[in-house]
Amino acid sequence: MSPFTCNSCPDLIPENLSRLPEAYGTPLWVYDSETIIQKIKLLCQFDVVRFAQKACSNTHILRLMREYGVKVDAVSLGEIERALRAGFCPGQAESDIVFTADLIDGPTLQQVTKLGIPVNAGSIDMLEHIGRYRKGHPVWLRINPGFGHGHSQKTNTGGENSKHGIWYQDLPLAIEKIRHYELKLLGLHMHIGSGVDYQHLASV
Repeated sequence: MSPFTCNSCPDLIPENLSRLPEAYGTPLWVYDSETIIQKIKLLCQFDVVRFAQKACSNTHILRLMREYGVKVDAVSLGEIERALRAGFCPGQAESDIVFTADLIDGPTLQQVTKLGIPVNAGSIDMLEHIGRYRKGHPVWLRINPGFGHGHSQKTNTGGENSKHGIWYQDLPLAIEKIRHYELKLLGLHMHIGSGVDYQHLASV
């Protein structure tokens, strides 16, 4: 499937959209760049806007977001490579790319340490592997706070039934690993679920 820019249909209204499959075939995905840009500008009140590539793997959209200051999260070696193709720059604390996972394999470990990509570590074992391979590597701690919330059980990524994150009671051990291997702690991360309602978020 080839990407295209449709200059003949500036307005994404039903009349215009209905003509696109005839011109470009199906399946067809249509994105409105102006809407994406507007949403990014609304989010720019935050220090950093970081997009999860799993939500959209289109490199053209990723390039557009990069042009407006968005950084990305990668959860696999493939997503790291895609981010690089889209022009995101790896590095230390200011890296455009952060790698988030609960486990890390050899090829991914080699790439993140080679490029200096910070790792958002979701397990003690990850910290051990990273530290043994490259002392001083920049890391985040992905913490499971002991509770979670989402619009369904499948989107609940916190609490005792979730596989994600370092259990909050194990944080002293995580800090011990960081000190032992002289890892550079950049920050803390929690993802308790998707579809969280604001009332619950306020109580948290």
